[in-house]
Amino acid sequence: MGSITRRDFSRRSLLLAAAIGSGGLIGYGFLNKHSIIARNNLLRMGHCAPSVMQTLLGISNPETNNMILASGGMAGGIAGSETECGALTAPLMFLSFTNNNIQGIPEKIELIEKARSYYNAFTELNGSPLCSRIRYSGGQSACRKAVCRFHRTYRGAVNNPTSLPPETRKSFSLLLEAFNENKFHCAHNVLDNLPANFAVSRELYDSSWIFIGGIALLNRTCGALAAGVMALSSVTSEIENSYSRVARMNRMLKKNDQHALDEEINEFNRAINLSEELGSWFRNEFGSFTCRDIWGYDFTRYEDAANFINGHCMEICSKNIAGMVARQVSSMT
Repeated sequence: MGSITRRDFSRRSLLLAAAIGSGGLIGYGFLNKHSIIARNNLLRMGHCAPSVMQTLLGISNPETNNMILASGGMAGGIAGSETECGALTAPLMFLSFTNNNIQGIPEKIELIEKARSYYNAFTELNGSPLCSRIRYSGGQSACRKAVCRFHRTYRGAVNNPTSLPPETRKSFSLLLEAFNENKFHCAHNVLDNLPANFAVSRELYDSSWIFIGGIALLNRTCGALAAGVMALSSVTSEIENSYSRVARMNRMLKKNDQHALDEEINEFNRAINLSEELGSWFRNEFGSFTCRDIWGYDFTRYEDAANFINGHCMEICSKNIAGMVARQVSSMT
């Protein structure tokens, strides 16, 4: 399958919102209250990641909008359709945010187990973690299922996570200890280097922790890129809350109107377009979105973890990758 732009992907995928409204949720847990809540949020917000985040916040009742703003740019993928789906990343952000008081290595590993369990369960349910593959392998029902069934999958993974194999646990312990000693965190290193006008919130800092090591040490999309998208979204998003505006956007999408993702059409559109721009820049600079491709290490292997630590990769990540992302993000606002 050829590469497509975020705008093209979102234009095609957002047509599903109208399909949800007209076709209902038969076969997708219509009687499940969380599915109904997620459906309603999608119809008034128009994009997957903030709709999922609003669903989680509404269920747990924390009084904050910062999480929704930070998740807005992840709709249609963290930084483009070839990265992880917003219905995957928004719950991971929420999980990280609600476990912001963890300190010890065992507690951090437990959080990573929960995140990886949701990642794997989401992938099994939807056929892929990537937005483009979900959409084009599963047809129009695929995105609907990802948004409206996320909560059952998420709760199941969090409440009954799969334990890490012994070697993986040993490898992750080694990495996390080294990260602590060197005050290294790929996402936080970006946030720490942003100019004062970003006013990084506690929510942004806490919710980005889980993106360490390419999303819970999965070697997937780089945590520095994820943090850059979250930072951009936090200062460029406003919360969309209009059924009529979302319906108008969907009508424009049905007509193949290239202006449907213009920023005045939906409050999240500017952040979505900027995140794709940041993703294109990142891939041009570093050759790939993923930690695995950039470094060639498998963090589940103890030998690879040791080589990552001994090869001064943390210093390169912090000064080069994270530093460059922070400067690029600053230049885009």
